[in-house]
Amino acid sequence: MMIDTQIRSRILRKIQRIPSNRLKEIDDFVSRIESSTNKKEKNLSFAGAWKNIDDSTFEDLTDNLIEKRQRSKRRINE
Repeated sequence: MMIDTQIRSRILRKIQRIPSNRLKEIDDFVSRIESSTNKKEKNLSFAGAWKNIDDSTFEDLTDNLIEKRQRSKRRINE
Protein backbone atom coordinates (compact mmCIF):
# COMPACT_ATOMS: atom_id res chain seq x y z
CA MET A 1 0.00 0.00 0.00
CA MET A 2 1.37 3.38 -1.02
CA ILE A 3 1.64 6.18 1.47
CA ASP A 4 0.31 9.66 0.66
CA THR A 5 3.69 11.14 -0.23
CA GLN A 6 4.40 8.35 -2.70
CA ILE A 7 1.01 8.79 -4.36
CA ARG A 8 1.45 12.57 -4.55
CA SER A 9 4.90 12.16 -6.09
CA ARG A 10 3.57 9.70 -8.64
CA ILE A 11 0.74 12.08 -9.58
CA LEU A 12 3.15 15.00 -9.93
CA ARG A 13 5.42 12.95 -12.21
CA LYS A 14 2.45 12.08 -14.39
CA ILE A 15 1.31 15.72 -14.52
CA GLN A 16 4.79 16.81 -15.61
CA ARG A 17 4.46 14.55 -18.67
CA ILE A 18 1.10 16.00 -19.72
CA PRO A 19 1.24 18.44 -22.64
CA SER A 20 0.76 22.12 -21.73
CA ASN A 21 -2.44 22.42 -23.74
CA ARG A 22 -4.11 19.85 -21.42
CA LEU A 23 -3.10 21.39 -18.08
CA LYS A 24 -6.29 23.46 -17.83
CA GLU A 25 -8.31 20.22 -17.90
CA ILE A 26 -6.24 18.80 -15.07
CA ASP A 27 -6.63 22.00 -13.06
CA ASP A 28 -10.41 21.96 -13.56
CA PHE A 29 -10.58 18.30 -12.54
CA VAL A 30 -8.55 18.87 -9.38
CA SER A 31 -10.71 21.91 -8.54
CA ARG A 32 -13.89 19.80 -8.81
CA ILE A 33 -12.43 17.16 -6.50
CA GLU A 34 -11.29 19.82 -4.06
CA SER A 35 -14.70 21.50 -4.10
CA SER A 36 -16.63 18.29 -3.49
CA THR A 37 -14.31 17.38 -0.63
CA ASN A 38 -14.83 20.76 1.02
CA LYS A 39 -18.62 20.44 0.76
CA LYS A 40 -18.55 17.00 2.35
CA GLU A 41 -16.36 18.22 5.22
CA LYS A 42 -18.57 21.26 5.71
CA ASN A 43 -21.69 19.07 5.92
CA LEU A 44 -20.01 16.62 8.27
CA SER A 45 -19.04 19.48 10.59
CA PHE A 46 -22.70 19.54 11.69
CA ALA A 47 -22.63 15.90 12.78
CA GLY A 48 -23.70 15.59 16.39
CA ALA A 49 -24.82 19.21 16.61
CA TRP A 50 -28.15 18.19 18.10
CA LYS A 51 -26.92 15.41 20.35
CA ASN A 52 -27.44 17.45 23.54
CA ILE A 53 -30.85 18.86 22.63
CA ASP A 54 -33.64 17.79 24.97
CA ASP A 55 -36.43 15.58 23.61
CA SER A 56 -39.24 18.11 23.93
CA THR A 57 -37.32 20.78 22.01
CA PHE A 58 -36.40 18.28 19.30
CA GLU A 59 -40.01 17.14 18.96
CA ASP A 60 -41.18 20.74 18.79
CA LEU A 61 -38.69 21.48 16.04
CA THR A 62 -39.52 18.42 13.97
CA ASP A 63 -43.25 17.90 14.60
CA ASN A 64 -44.22 21.53 14.08
CA LEU A 65 -41.74 22.30 11.30
CA ILE A 66 -44.23 22.33 8.41
CA GLU A 67 -46.73 24.46 10.32
CA LYS A 68 -44.04 26.97 11.33
CA ARG A 69 -42.76 27.24 7.75
CA GLN A 70 -46.28 27.85 6.44
CA ARG A 71 -46.88 30.57 9.04
CA SER A 72 -43.61 32.33 8.25
CA LYS A 73 -44.34 32.06 4.49
CA ARG A 74 -47.71 33.77 5.05
CA ARG A 75 -46.01 36.59 6.98
CA ILE A 76 -43.47 37.10 4.21
CA ASN A 77 -46.17 37.22 1.52
CA GLU A 78 -48.38 39.68 3.40
